[in-house]
Amino acid sequence: MNKQIVIQNWNAELLYKTELILGEGAHWYAEWKKFLYVDIEGKQVGRIDLATKIIEERAVGERIGTVVPATNGRLIIALENSIEALDFETGIRQEITKVELDKPGNRCNDGKCDVAGRLWIGTMSIQEELHQGALYCLDNSLQRKLDRTSISNGICWSADNSVMYYIDSLDYNIKAYDFEAGTGNISNERIVVSVEEPGYAPDGMTIDEEGMLWVAMWGGACVNRYDPLSGNLIGKVEVPALNVTACAFGGADMKQLFITTARKGLNEEQLQKYPLSGSLFYLNTEIKGAQMNRFVV
Repeated sequence: MNKQIVIQNWNAELLYKTELILGEGAHWYAEWKKFLYVDIEGKQVGRIDLATKIIEERAVGERIGTVVPATNGRLIIALENSIEALDFETGIRQEITKVELDKPGNRCNDGKCDVAGRLWIGTMSIQEELHQGALYCLDNSLQRKLDRTSISNGICWSADNSVMYYIDSLDYNIKAYDFEAGTGNISNERIVVSVEEPGYAPDGMTIDEEGMLWVAMWGGACVNRYDPLSGNLIGKVEVPALNVTACAFGGADMKQLFITTARKGLNEEQLQKYPLSGSLFYLNTEIKGAQMNRFVV
């Protein structure tokens, strides 16, 4: 007899009511004690203090796929066809590298840093065409790691940094790779989680200290918690927004889950049902999230 899987349930709370077109890029910046996020289509990067709920945003003038902190206090932002360093206070930007100049129909999407401080960044077709993107790693130079991706999204690493988890949303699964922290090499691709709920697409992803994966579900009004060893769904955070895009642990004890959502793609009926779409949400949990890595300058 198969043992029944118990799914733990939570309800996210509204953190800040706003109307992000395509909120994404959730990231905890411990030094600032603030969460970072982007509005891809709104072309801005923001930060929010969970305690005061004070929000600050800075326009960047083009689509922005993700944001991660750097070791020098700057922010690393992935724009349509470049990766740049941003001084949030002054707005001054410095280009680090170009990305896919030969593909003007593409843009950067989600990305995070590994334990060595390298930025892993995916690209995708602005029109969401299949197999037009790739996954890159930025160290001293930009190296292509995966080809023919569609909507490159969530990425994170196991506690011992031996496994990298990765989401291409239109594959409707989570893949794992053997990861070499010293070189950044990945190998032995395999599927560890298959998303079986119809209409749900896995989006941004983070990992907790128990090694479980928390995945924002586009079209699912939730963040799912998966066990990558069994592939089972073991938890669900209900979010009052249909298109949930990214999540990140943070706070003083790393037990607060910050969640971004989007208004993009919703019709009038859906917006009436989910009027908080595009807002920012949070969840206080008893589960500790893994620390996030910064870009080493």
